[in-house]
Amino acid sequence: MLSEPKLLQQDFITLFNVFWYRDFPLTKNYKDFGSRAEWTTHIGICVRSCADLLGYFTYFESGGRTDAIIKDNQGFDVAHIEWEWWQADSDKVNEIKKLHKKRKNTDFSVFISYSKLDNIGSHERNLKSIEKQWGKSEEPLVVFLITFLRAKNLREFYDLETYIVRNGKIKKVRSQPALPWDVRGTRWEIRNTNEIMK
Repeated sequence: MLSEPKLLQQDFITLFNVFWYRDFPLTKNYKDFGSRAEWTTHIGICVRSCADLLGYFTYFESGGRTDAIIKDNQGFDVAHIEWEWWQADSDKVNEIKKLHKKRKNTDFSVFISYSKLDNIGSHERNLKSIEKQWGKSEEPLVVFLITFLRAKNLREFYDLETYIVRNGKIKKVRSQPALPWDVRGTRWEIRNTNEIMK
């Protein structure tokens, strides 16, 4: 194994957050909303890119139809990964339970989803639902949540938040803008010309 499971988990978190901006399917000036299929594809590319850089293999839709399994060169599972368009507190979501059943067969599990920001507590309910579904397990669940605001019938992305769920507790470990053009100082940043001149 390249590194200890906890270090590997931290490496995966860092890489996923970085690869989120790479080959991003939207651009501020041309296309600022994406379809569900585009986001599913983008997540799959991010996952595979992380595994590639770590020196592992990615298997999609295998092992009981898990969205992705990262394996080492001996065939051992490094990470089980599921992603879902629906929010975690929805009855349509069973991915966390699927990951929970197989948690002892891997170094860590990953759940990637979306969470609505509003004034009636949707985001907090999603976090509580994830925490409850994972239970008191000592095995870690890494959670990437793309928070969004509603713009008509579309999701306007806000932040990419990263959490770790373990021993009945959910802890936020990282947050960054979900849209690359909102990241100051990067090549993707778009600002008002008047603001740049200041």
